[in-house]
Amino acid sequence: MLAPPVAARAERQDIKYQAELDYPPFKYIQNGYLTGFDIDLTSMIFEKQEYLIRYSTGDWEQTYQLLTSGQIDTTGLMAVTEQRKKDILFSTPVFKSYVSVYSRQALKDKVTLSTLANYKIGVGHSQYTAALLQSKAGVSKYIEYPTVPEALEALVKGEVDLLFENQGVVDYLIVEQGLTGNVIRKISNLYPVDVAYGVSTSSPELVPYINARLERLQRSGAFEELYQQYFFTHSAAYTAMINDRIIFGIVIGLCLLLFGIVSIRMYIRRLRRTIHSEQEFFEDVIEHTGMIVWAVSGDGRVTRFNQFAEKMTGLKEREVLGKKLSELPGMDGDVSLLRDLLTRAVYQDFVNNVELKLPEHSPEARFFSIRTTLIKGMDDQDEAVYLLVGLDVDDCKQNELKLQLSYEELESTYEELTATETELQEQLYRLSVSERRLRLTSEGSGAYMWELDWKTGFYKLSERWYEVMGYTEDEINGMENGVLSIIHPDDQASANKARQAHLSGKTPIYETEYRMRTKDNHYIWFEVRGKAIVDPADQLKLFNGSLIDISRRKQAEFKLNNSYQELEATYEQLTATQQELVEQYDMLLENQKNMHRLAYMDSLSNLPNRISLLEAMENYFRRPGGKAALMFVDTDNFKYINDTLGHKSGDILIRKASERLQSLVQGKGMLSRLGGDEFVVFIEDAEDRKAVLTLADDIMRAFRRSILIGESNLYVSVSIGISFYPEDGETTEEILKNADVAMYRAKEEGKGTYVIYDKSMHTAFNERMHIEKHLRSAMNNNEFELHYQPQADIRTGEITGFEALIRWNSPVLGFVSPLSFIKVAEDSRLIIYIGEWVLREACSFMKSIHERTGRLYKISVNISIIQLLQDDFVEIVLDSLKQSGLTPSCLELEITESIFMESFESTVSKLEFLKSRGIRIALDDFGTGYSSLSYLQQLPISTLKMDKIFIDSLADQAYSESFVQTIIVLGHKMGLDVVAEGVEDDSQLAFLNESGCDKVQGYLISRPVPPREVWELLEH
Repeated sequence: MLAPPVAARAERQDIKYQAELDYPPFKYIQNGYLTGFDIDLTSMIFEKQEYLIRYSTGDWEQTYQLLTSGQIDTTGLMAVTEQRKKDILFSTPVFKSYVSVYSRQALKDKVTLSTLANYKIGVGHSQYTAALLQSKAGVSKYIEYPTVPEALEALVKGEVDLLFENQGVVDYLIVEQGLTGNVIRKISNLYPVDVAYGVSTSSPELVPYINARLERLQRSGAFEELYQQYFFTHSAAYTAMINDRIIFGIVIGLCLLLFGIVSIRMYIRRLRRTIHSEQEFFEDVIEHTGMIVWAVSGDGRVTRFNQFAEKMTGLKEREVLGKKLSELPGMDGDVSLLRDLLTRAVYQDFVNNVELKLPEHSPEARFFSIRTTLIKGMDDQDEAVYLLVGLDVDDCKQNELKLQLSYEELESTYEELTATETELQEQLYRLSVSERRLRLTSEGSGAYMWELDWKTGFYKLSERWYEVMGYTEDEINGMENGVLSIIHPDDQASANKARQAHLSGKTPIYETEYRMRTKDNHYIWFEVRGKAIVDPADQLKLFNGSLIDISRRKQAEFKLNNSYQELEATYEQLTATQQELVEQYDMLLENQKNMHRLAYMDSLSNLPNRISLLEAMENYFRRPGGKAALMFVDTDNFKYINDTLGHKSGDILIRKASERLQSLVQGKGMLSRLGGDEFVVFIEDAEDRKAVLTLADDIMRAFRRSILIGESNLYVSVSIGISFYPEDGETTEEILKNADVAMYRAKEEGKGTYVIYDKSMHTAFNERMHIEKHLRSAMNNNEFELHYQPQADIRTGEITGFEALIRWNSPVLGFVSPLSFIKVAEDSRLIIYIGEWVLREACSFMKSIHERTGRLYKISVNISIIQLLQDDFVEIVLDSLKQSGLTPSCLELEITESIFMESFESTVSKLEFLKSRGIRIALDDFGTGYSSLSYLQQLPISTLKMDKIFIDSLADQAYSESFVQTIIVLGHKMGLDVVAEGVEDDSQLAFLNESGCDKVQGYLISRPVPPREVWELLEH
C-alpha cells in the first residue's frame, strides 16, 4: 500500500497560512472556497511570482498553537495584545478594531459597563473579547460559543441577553443575515485595539515585506477599495488622511481669504481716488460744455441744475435744489415746458430731439435740442435719476435755414428739368417696349432675325444664330457669298428661286426651307421668311426676316413619311416599357415590404425579431399602470444537435419549434425569436399570473413530444425563465435580463422546466459571471496547474498510471473547485482551450516521467463533449503526442456515458480512429448514465471506470456489492480493464480484490498531487 507523499519545496517560497473559520467578513467559506477580507488582502500582499500561499483552516486554539510553534508562517489579521506580542511577531497595524455590546431590540433597558454583570453575556470561544470582558469590564461570568456566528444566533434565540464581541464582525453578520432592526447596539466603539498581521517568530523576514506591501497597497488605493467592499465604509487611515487634507485646505483657504481681503482694501482705496478724479472731471465737463443739465429724483425733487441752465432759464441752482418740480415758482413759456418734459420723464414718458429757443424773447436766444432719459442706480439701494439734457444746436439750425432757402431755389429748377426728363423717359419707354416686344416675340418663337445690307451685300444675323452655328460674324462675311455659302448644295437652287421671285414682286412674302452647315459640319433645317421694301423708283430699301430651326420637325416628317413600321415598333416598345415600369414599380413595393420584413421579422422562423420585440415592449411600457409577463424560452442541448446533425437540421429544428410555440401562444401574447435557439413570449395585460404559468406548463408538455427531422424523431426539451413587469424591472433591458437569469437557473436545475425570476438569483448569476470573468484571463496568467492521482494494480500495489486533474489557484478568488468552474468553462466554450492545454501538459509531463524512470506509465486525460465535437479534435490529440514524444498506448482519453448518448454517431468514428492509432479510450463514471448494453457493445473503449458512488455504498448496501461484481464480470467479458474510483478504506480494497477488479484509484492510494510530488510517489 502506498503512503501519501511529503510536499517538496517549490521554486517560489511557500507561505503556510492557516485561517480560523466562521469569522466573517475576515475569513469564511463561500461556494466551496475560502474567502473574506483577510484572504483577499493576503493574496494582494504576497505577490504570486515570489510566494505560493498554502491555505489551510482550523479552530482558533489549534491555529494559534501552530503559529507560536512555527509550524505555520501566518494566520493573517489578528488583534494585537500584550500577551500575543510575547509569543509572535506583528506587522504595522492595519486598522483598529472595536468591541460593541449588542442586544435584541426587545430589550429596552439602558445598558452600561457598570451594569453588564446583571445580564447573561455571550462571547466567541478563545476570542480576545473574553479577556477584555474580564480585565476591562470586570465581568467574569459569561457563556462562550465556538464561533461568533453561533454566539449571534444564541442572542437572536434569547439564550443570552447581550453579545460582547468584535464590532466589525457582528455588524457584517447582522447585514448578511438580515437582522437589521432585530439586533441593535447598546454600547459602541469600546476598547480600541490594533489589528495587524500575526507572523511566526520563525519567519521574521516576512514582517518588513508585509509592511512594505501594505504601505504600497494603501498608497495605490487598492487597500481602501477592498476595505469598502467588505465593511461598506472608509477605513480609519483613509478618514484621517481626508481630515488632514480638509484641515490643510481650510488653512490654505484662510490664507487666500486674508490675502484677498488685503488686496480688495488696496483696490478700494485706488478705486476711490479714481472715482474722485472722475467726479471732478465730470463736474468740469457739465459746467463748461455749453449744455443744459437738469436732474430730478424719482419723487420729482431737483438734484442737479448746472450754471449753463441758470443762464438759459433765469433760475438759480440754490433756489431749485431739493424742491419738487411742482413747487418751483415764476415759470412760464419755454422754461415751464422744460419742467413739463421732466415731469413726463418721471412718469416714464421720455422725449428725444425736442427743439426750444432759450432764453425766450432775447436777442441772444439760441436753439437747443432737448432730450430726457433715466439713469439707473448701480444697485437696488441707489436711487434712479431722471435727467434733462439740452444741447446747443443753434449753429446747426442757422445752417439748416440757409440750406432751406437754397433748396427752394433748386426745387424750381429741378421741376423744369423733371418735366423735360419725363418727356424723354416716355419716349425711351415706348422705344424699349417696342424693342422688348420684338425680342420676346423672336425668342418665344425660336426665330433668329436677319437683315440684308443691300449696299455691302452682307447679311446681319442674331447673335444667338452665331452661337448655334458656331461661326463668328467675320467668318461668315469672309466667305464668297456670305451666309448663302453654307446652304446645303441640294437646297441652293430652290433658295435662290424663292428669293428672286419675291424680290421681283412675284410673291408677297419671301418663304422657303433649306439646310445650313454648322462649323462642325452638321446640317440644321431652317424655315426662312422675309419681306423686302422697295421705294417708288424700284430701289430696294430694306430686306429682313427670320430663321426658325425646324430640324426636329423635319426629322419627325422624315420618320412619318418613311418609317410607319418603325413607328409601330416604337409604339410596341413603349407599351412593353410601360408594362416593365409597372412591373418594376410592383417589384419596388414588394422590396419595400421585404425590407420592412427583414428589419422586423426573423427570416428562418418567420417570427418577429429582437427589434420588433423591443419596440413592442417599449411601446407597452410607456402606458401607465400596465402589467406584463415575459417568458425566455431556450431549447436544451440545441448546440449538440446542431454540431452532430449539421446546421441544416438545426435550422429545421428551429422552424418546427417556432411552429409548435406559435400554435400554443397564438392569441395569448407576442412570440419572437431573439437568435440561435432563444425565443421570447411577451404577454401584455398579464393580470392573472396563473394563466401565465398555465401557458408555461402547456409549452413544457408540448415539447415532450418528439420532433421529426428527416427520418429521425428527436426529443428536445425547453427551459423557461419568467419575469413580470413592473415587479421584476421597469425597463426593457431589466425584464429581458431577469428572465434570462431565471432561464439559466432552470437549466441548472436539470433543464426541461420553468423558473420564475427571484432577486436572489442574481447572487448565483453574478458569482457565475465573476468566475467566467477571471477564467478568461487564467490561461494567459498561468493560473492553472495539473495534479496527478495515481492508479495502482490491485494485485501488486504498484503504480501503473495517473489521472490528470486540473486545479485553479486564482490570485483573486483563491482555490476554485473544478466543480465550480468546469461547467462555466463548458458553457462559455473556454473548455476548448483549457482542455487542449491539459492534454498537451499531461503528455509532456508523462514523457518526462518515462525518460527519468525508464518505465511506461499511462496518463488518463478527461475529455469534454465540447472538445470532442470540434473538427480538429483528432489532429490536436495526434499533435500533442507528436510534440511530446509520448507513446500512443500510454495515453488514455476518459469519456463519460452522457457524451456518447448525446452525440453517438459524430463521436464514435473519431474515437475508433484514435483507438486504431493505439490510444486507449476509457468510459468514465460508468453506471451513472443511461447507456444501454447495445450501445456499450458498439463503443470503441478499452477501460471501464466505476463511479465513486458505487464504491461508497459497498459498506451499507448489500445489493451494491452484487452490482459492482456484475460490472467487473461484464467488463472482463467484453475484454476491458476495470478501474474502481474513490477507494478510501481497506475494506473496499479487499472486496474489489476478491471481485477481480484490475486497478484502483482513490485517497487510500494517494490524493491528487502536484508534479513535484509525483517523483516522491514513484520513489517509494
